[in-house]
Amino acid sequence: MPDYALYGLIVRSDRALDGLEPAPSGAAPVDVTIALGAGAGARPSADWTSAAVHYRGPDTADGTPSVEVRRSGDAGFWFRYPDGTEFTLDREGTRVAAWWAAASTLEDTATYLLGPVLGFALRLRGVLALHASAVLIDGRAVALVGPSGAGKSTTAAAFAAAGMPVLADDVLAVRMVGDDAMAFPSYRVLRLWGESEHMLFGTVGALPRLTPTWDKRALPLGEDFPFHRSPAPLGDVFLLAPRAVDEAAPLVRSVSRGEALMELVVNTYANYLQDDRMRADELRALEGMLRGRRVRRLVPHADPARLTALVHAACAAARER
Repeated sequence: MPDYALYGLIVRSDRALDGLEPAPSGAAPVDVTIALGAGAGARPSADWTSAAVHYRGPDTADGTPSVEVRRSGDAGFWFRYPDGTEFTLDREGTRVAAWWAAASTLEDTATYLLGPVLGFALRLRGVLALHASAVLIDGRAVALVGPSGAGKSTTAAAFAAAGMPVLADDVLAVRMVGDDAMAFPSYRVLRLWGESEHMLFGTVGALPRLTPTWDKRALPLGEDFPFHRSPAPLGDVFLLAPRAVDEAAPLVRSVSRGEALMELVVNTYANYLQDDRMRADELRALEGMLRGRRVRRLVPHADPARLTALVHAACAAARER
């Protein structure tokens, strides 16, 4: 079974997963074990289907929920997606099992696994997880925070094209190590829509599909687009604003401490699955993370030709004393 280093965890899977960093030899004990498909055994039993609904996502066009999560006090959590993909996750965030329909693939399942499922596992384990990408500037992980569609991956790809390593995409795990907030790497792929591919490279469909059945594209990290494989101290935090037609953009704006805290609360990962205790713990973790740290708003321009200028503006701001 391959072991991987992911989000500061050692993850053991019964099947190989593309884009994940192998765990170093002699690594710490395994934190999370993953059983995929046939290795996961039988699908959830009637005990799961009769469990209380923990969360129901917005309905899709055919009236089915975009995700449904049920909770059993003893067994943990059951995730079910409309394409037939299912996951179980124990209460401690240490064991994951997955099943999928014949029309889906392992790659499809991995998109859920590496996002909401393991993102929630981090939260169950008490790890702060931001809905953010992160890049390395002068040895520090600079976070690019925003909801889905804010341009996190596109902006991270623009940094990588300028030679600055990407540390994380979509999920940024942050832990306090002594007095330092440390950011941990995710995986060696940036996930881009076709519009982002065109903005960055002027092409459409030249990048490989992330999965055989989805339209998102994969930008591999490693050579032409560097990836940072080890934890890094957390530096500045940028809240990504919508793209603007303001001639002054791209630009960096100041944000009050209260405003920063409120926006970060909204943009923590899998926050819709938390209970009251987890929310209280998260608020304390965010307040600790913010001490002595700058949070500002990064405003991109609507013109993709100004992406390079956006990188320069963010670098200049991060390097200010």
